[in-house]
Amino acid sequence: MQRHEEKYLIDYCQYALLKSRALAALTPDVHGSSYVVTSLYYDDLMNTALLEKQDGLARHTKFRLRTYDGNGALIKLERKVKQGTVTEKQTATVSQEQIPLLGRETDSFSDEAKALAAQMAAGNLRPAITVRYRRDAFYYPGTDLRLTFDTDLRVLPATADSLWDLSNGGIPVLDFNTVIMEIKYGSFVPSFIRSLTAVPGKELSVSKYALCREKMM
Repeated sequence: MQRHEEKYLIDYCQYALLKSRALAALTPDVHGSSYVVTSLYYDDLMNTALLEKQDGLARHTKFRLRTYDGNGALIKLERKVKQGTVTEKQTATVSQEQIPLLGRETDSFSDEAKALAAQMAAGNLRPAITVRYRRDAFYYPGTDLRLTFDTDLRVLPATADSLWDLSNGGIPVLDFNTVIMEIKYGSFVPSFIRSLTAVPGKELSVSKYALCREKMM
């Protein structure tokens, strides 16, 4: 799946305004209008994924496991490649029992996950950090356009338990007044969406993964 992603830093007042507009004009995400996203990111011993982002390389790749609202019964394994604002993502599902095998072997995985597991094993990838935030998400019916607002960004230990243990509060990364808004789309953004999201905001080039890694350095 290939699409564009634009990220902006906005303040809480702008977030409250834009969320009210989104509730009136768009449809809440299939996971609900508000939910917790937790991602366990992988990197190699040279921190290649982090350095690719910090060095501003045009193309960079990340592997991660992701859960929603701490649901350990649905764990997504994802490979995300980004070049400028264009992203390409491959997704498969894995079980809790398979997580310790990632980066080590591939035979235990289904066909959809085996190719991703093989790449992780070839790159000798290991858990690097866990990222958690609350997301408000909306989409425009009949299109692939999504509008998301991420608040309460936190960093947690790089363990599988962090994916479903929501009692671990982690360490805040951004102040309470800072929200990350993302506009995700295939080919274009309708003019009314541009109008709906038109507030002063700073475009963000760094990823939530990089923000969390840098917080722990």
